[in-house]
Amino acid sequence: MKSLNEDLKTGQFSQIYLLYGEENYLKKQYKERFVKAMLPQGDTMNYAYYEGKGVEIREVIDLAETLPFFAERRLIVFENTGLFKSSGADLAEYIKTMPETTYFIFVEEEVDKRGKMYKQVKKFGSVVEFKRQTDAVLMQWILGKLKKENKRITRPVMELFLDKTGTDMELIT
Repeated sequence: MKSLNEDLKTGQFSQIYLLYGEENYLKKQYKERFVKAMLPQGDTMNYAYYEGKGVEIREVIDLAETLPFFAERRLIVFENTGLFKSSGADLAEYIKTMPETTYFIFVEEEVDKRGKMYKQVKKFGSVVEFKRQTDAVLMQWILGKLKKENKRITRPVMELFLDKTGTDMELIT
């Protein structure tokens, strides 16, 4: 996550990001932060979003080949497409030659690290796995959120809270 925060801070983005794992809250947060940082607010001309299986790869490649309209980049976001488990071979080949003005963000639950798509993204971009957070990390995160609201919590109450909500950050927020 440090590399993602550094990219967001400096504005020096990788051309491809793969955000995957079980922690949906963090994936969603980083996806939204990257979209906001990479495109001017309200720019719908240079943004495309694909969700679910059945993404038409030829259509994506045609769009990726199109120069951005009065902007420095075109951003294409893929969410839970299954491209990293199967059917991503054509897109994996395309990644080698994609234009410098096109950026991809993939947000996936599961990936096959042996697959061609994963290997290409790892070679040409940034791959970050978001695992479930430990209780200690969650406690620090919750304390930070509460501190912003000028509130406090005792350790026993925090432990009870985590016991009741579990470790899913989306449920905690």
